[in-house]
Amino acid sequence: MLIGPVKVLQVVSRSRIVFPLACVAAAGMVFISEASYRRAVDRLDELGEVGAARTSIQSLSQSVLDAESSQRGYLLTSRKEYLQPYDLALRRINEAFQVLDRYYADQPEAVAQIHKLTEGKLSELAVTLDLFNQGKIDAANELVLSDIGKEKMEAIRALGAELLAHENRKVRVGRGDLYQTLQLSRAGLAALAVIGLLGLFMYLRQTAALERQELELKRVVQEERDRLEVEVSERTAQLTELAQHLQTAREDERSRLARDLHDELGALLTSAKQIGRASCRERVCYVV
Repeated sequence: MLIGPVKVLQVVSRSRIVFPLACVAAAGMVFISEASYRRAVDRLDELGEVGAARTSIQSLSQSVLDAESSQRGYLLTSRKEYLQPYDLALRRINEAFQVLDRYYADQPEAVAQIHKLTEGKLSELAVTLDLFNQGKIDAANELVLSDIGKEKMEAIRALGAELLAHENRKVRVGRGDLYQTLQLSRAGLAALAVIGLLGLFMYLRQTAALERQELELKRVVQEERDRLEVEVSERTAQLTELAQHLQTAREDERSRLARDLHDELGALLTSAKQIGRASCRERVCYVV
């Protein structure tokens, strides 16, 4: 059975719990949803920044390795096209450091060492290329065969792996926090759903009670109406009987008055007639 808006307003106005409970449930749902959204967005933004930092760290290590490989290929072949990956690697290294410098702006010491090692490695590669281009091939080969570049490359890999491990831990923490936020949101929404169901149950119970009251009121009104109809019928019958009685009495009175008038008028006419006769005899006797 459909419940009209008037009944809804009647239920809400008569109940001291339904409306506040509905307001609390609605406000709680909005608060939990908004808080969960804000927290999830913050965590996703942090994870996005961490992902960009991880990509930059990996790109940095790979670009240094590409630059070294390109340099070795050029030294072996003396072909200029082998320096194209070297130039591209330098640009990628610069871009990676721009991202990392922004990401570690509040803790610059985290990338200071890898900055120093990378600059040293690139400086060593540049010096080797300059010696080779100047025709000092033996000096260039001696610098390449030294362990200086190898040690710097291993140090760069180690620092990159350490930074990646640190960022991976942050990713795990962020994901766990995000999952916890989602779980709290689910629990909060479930609790609010229970509160909503409780409010709905109370609303339906109040509505049923209101309908019972209305039915009882209709029954009482109908009984009163039936009683009044019976009373009106009885009074109408009594009035009809009284009217008939008055009509009969009025007709009887008219008949009585008519008889009395007829008798008195007859008596008067008879007396007048007798008086007239007596007077006539007296006039005749007098004349004689």
